[in-house]
Amino acid sequence: MISVMGVISLLMVAGVCLATADDSDAEYFNVTPVDGYTVKTGGAISYEAPFYYEGSFSSMSVAFTAYLLNSGGEKMTGAASPSTGTYTANGTKTIRVTAPDTAGTYKLVVEYSGTVTVGTEEIEVSGSSHASVKVVAPVTLKAEITNNGNVTLSSLTVSFIVDGKAVPDSETAVSDIAPGETKTATFEWVTDSLSSGKHTYKAVSETSMVTVTGLNQESVFYIGHDDYQIATVLVALLFVILVILLIYIYRKPVKNFGKPKGRR
Repeated sequence: MISVMGVISLLMVAGVCLATADDSDAEYFNVTPVDGYTVKTGGAISYEAPFYYEGSFSSMSVAFTAYLLNSGGEKMTGAASPSTGTYTANGTKTIRVTAPDTAGTYKLVVEYSGTVTVGTEEIEVSGSSHASVKVVAPVTLKAEITNNGNVTLSSLTVSFIVDGKAVPDSETAVSDIAPGETKTATFEWVTDSLSSGKHTYKAVSETSMVTVTGLNQESVFYIGHDDYQIATVLVALLFVILVILLIYIYRKPVKNFGKPKGRR
């Protein structure tokens, strides 16, 4: 048998639970990348935009608009697809972003607004979420693989090492290399982790091939600048200084130390 105090206690607990349930009625919305924020110029990347109304409802009509902004806040036309849509139930929309041809940091913005019917009441909901889109120019890694043997090499898998560290998922297959033939193993590395300046790389293979050349040969690439560009800038600067010096010498006035003495 439950005492009066026990009943009151139960009602109080039930009241707290109901209030908690009522207070929890709200929407959840967030934009996140499916597989990382980084994409190569001109490439494509996918984001998920889940919308959930936390609580019981009978119907939903929530529209969304998606668009991509550059660093200056300007909208990039046609970059987000779909750019519009409607949530009629709790769920997730996938938005595909086509990266611009110019490297840089962009922002995917998704705005939503609409109504959720709870009982006889239509509750208005609205908000937005955004996520970064890092667009980078891919680093092209190449290795010239030559078959020095007497038989055709059906397949060879190589991977790349940059600055002494293995490049993730860089395995590249080169197939049907005839005797004396050279084929190129190419991998486009999409990364924003490299510092500006000089970097070294090489191609390696787990398969031991004594008749193949092109592996374990170090090559160089540059991020941001290279030695030739630096030399060009220095030569141009030296040329400007030389021109200024010549102009100064040419226009420098000749001092007059007096009239020449007359003849006797």
